[in-house]
Amino acid sequence: MGEKTSFWKDVYGVNMSVMSNGVFTDPMVDTVPANNIMSDQCCILDLDLMRMKKDDVEFSSFYSLRMNYNDKVHAIVSWFDTLFSDLTRPVILTTSPMKKYTHWKQSVFYIDTPLNVRKGDVLYGSIASRRDRTNFRELNIKVSYHMDATQ
Repeated sequence: MGEKTSFWKDVYGVNMSVMSNGVFTDPMVDTVPANNIMSDQCCILDLDLMRMKKDDVEFSSFYSLRMNYNDKVHAIVSWFDTLFSDLTRPVILTTSPMKKYTHWKQSVFYIDTPLNVRKGDVLYGSIASRRDRTNFRELNIKVSYHMDATQ
């Protein structure tokens, strides 16, 4: 995370550090190393791509993630898996950080202040997705989060 903000301190000799203030307000498409994933996984949406309607990209879903380590959580990471089950040999396209790299990478939702977590703590909340009303190619995504700490 530090390298993404420190970059702006010297852009070809120009101090543009004011730009780093909003760097983490939008999701970032980035490659996340598998060893940076600290929790279990949670499916937030399951779509049938053959039968879905375009409005199905607008959803609200709850999630719950149990921590596997004592450390700090800096972000919530999302990815997608697509099953091609009607093929003679079914194939799964996954963008999971635990699998082989794809150009789709992962979507990273940074948290304002890193959370100290312990193994067994539960991070939970909701994620909502709405189509942008002015640009049909964009989605507006809102993520909320809360922490239940183990005793």
